Amino acid sequence: MTQAKSKIETTILWGGALFISAIFLDSLRFKFAGHPTPEHIFTTLREWSGIGLFFPAGPWIIGLGELAASILLIGLPVIFLLTNKKDLIGLSQFLGAVAAFGIMSGAILFHLFTPLGIQTPVEWDAGSPTKYSAALFYSACASWVFAVLIMIFRRSNVEEFMRSSA
Repeated sequence: MTQAKSKIETTILWGGALFISAIFLDSLRFKFAGHPTPEHIFTTLREWSGIGLFFPAGPWIIGLGELAASILLIGLPVIFLLTNKKDLIGLSQFLGAVAAFGIMSGAILFHLFTPLGIQTPVEWDAGSPTKYSAALFYSACASWVFAVLIMIFRRSNVEEFMRSSA
C-alpha cells in the first residue's frame, strides 16, 4: 500500500469513526433526557406501526445501541492503541461500524418510508414544533456511508483476527 493511500485510509477510518461517534454521542442528551424531538420521532413510528415498543422504550434502546457503537468505534480502539494491542483496533471498529450501519439503515428507512418524513422538528415552543430540518436524515446518511467504508477497510482485519484465533 502506498503511503498516500495509507494516509487516506487512516483518515477515513478514524475520521469516519469520530464523525459517527460525535453524531451518536451528541444525540444521547436528547434521547435520554426526554427531549420532544425523539419523543415526536418515536411516537410517530409507534402510531404508524402500532408497535408500542417504539415509545417510550425506543429512544433508550437506540441510544444504548449508539453508545455501544461509539465505544466500539472510538473508545476501545483508543484503549487498544494506548495499551499496544493494535491488532484489536480493526475488529472493534468493524463491529462498531456494523452496529452503526444497522442503526442508520433503520433510521434512513423510517425517514423515507413512514409518515416521519425527511424533515423532523428541531425547535419547539410550548410543546409544538416551530422549526423543521432535514439535518437528522442527512446525518444518518453520512454516518451510513462512513459505516460502510469502515466495514470495507476493516474487513481484512476481521479476517486476519479470525485466522489467528482458529
